[in-house]
Amino acid sequence: MIPDNNIENILDSLRGKRVLVTGDLILDHYIEGRVDRISPEAPVPIVSLESTGEKWVPGGAANVARNIYSLGGIPLMAGTVGDDSEGKLLVELLEKEGVDTDAVLIDSSRPTTSKTRIMSGGHQLIRLDREVTVPISEEMQNAISSQIERIIGKLDAIVLEDYNKGVLVPGLISRILAVSHRENVPVAVDPKFMNFFEFCGCTLFKPNRLETSRALGMEIKTVDDAIEAGDQLLDRLSACSVLITLGGDGSVLCRKDSEPFYRPAAARHVFDVSGAGDTVIAVMALSIAAGLPLDDGVRISSFAAAATCSEPGVYAVSPSDIVKEVERYSSRKDTEQN
Repeated sequence: MIPDNNIENILDSLRGKRVLVTGDLILDHYIEGRVDRISPEAPVPIVSLESTGEKWVPGGAANVARNIYSLGGIPLMAGTVGDDSEGKLLVELLEKEGVDTDAVLIDSSRPTTSKTRIMSGGHQLIRLDREVTVPISEEMQNAISSQIERIIGKLDAIVLEDYNKGVLVPGLISRILAVSHRENVPVAVDPKFMNFFEFCGCTLFKPNRLETSRALGMEIKTVDDAIEAGDQLLDRLSACSVLITLGGDGSVLCRKDSEPFYRPAAARHVFDVSGAGDTVIAVMALSIAAGLPLDDGVRISSFAAAATCSEPGVYAVSPSDIVKEVERYSSRKDTEQN
């Protein structure tokens, strides 16, 4: 258990750690409106747009970088954007939020991945995606790899954030893992289904329940099921650790030569799960970079995810958010403290 009087000291240890996030950058676009009638043309709601109800937020791998910054880390971003207005806006937004974008490259062969969500009363009505998901070219892979090799000596950790949009292809993944091993830089991975088994030798592998179930062809209904799945992934990936997130059921950490560690979810009220996985991998990468015990990293990430889930849309969690969640959790008489 993390003592209440020690949480701020632990969070302070995350400050100043330099973490590179590589993967699929996404521009999240939110349009808020009011629904008070159904269209006479079709059985669909009419959304009356509000003058102040529109915003753009860095999403996908870019949201991981935002979370690293908001937690006090120093984020660096590697990946691609299109040669378009969305790409320019995404880079500008990242730079305003303290993210180093020197390794974000323009790929004129594909648009910037964007997701437009039409919202009303905080609820999503429809989502429009603009994307090309074919693998990036060999030339672009080489360029990203060169950028990473240029800066790897300055890094405390790397996050590989895969949204299956075509950036983290097997060739680039293997190059990043090879150079990270050579330079002794830990790598935390947030996978998706397509390249699930390409991250051999990573420091931390963090899939969710659904991704793990699909990849292993097994149902994960209980904590014991998750532990069995985690042990399988440790063997197949030769990973140092595996953290399987189970949504409202918490998470399970598995390591070689250590007992599994189960952490129940800290969230009481879930407003929106968007970005919770991004928050967890950001916290875990910073924890590894700071040399914290992984058990403490998992505990902190559960509080961070709870803070994220209590906010609408994609949200970058702060240390004060985590402290508040710890205080709320500690005051709950119906919760077994871990």
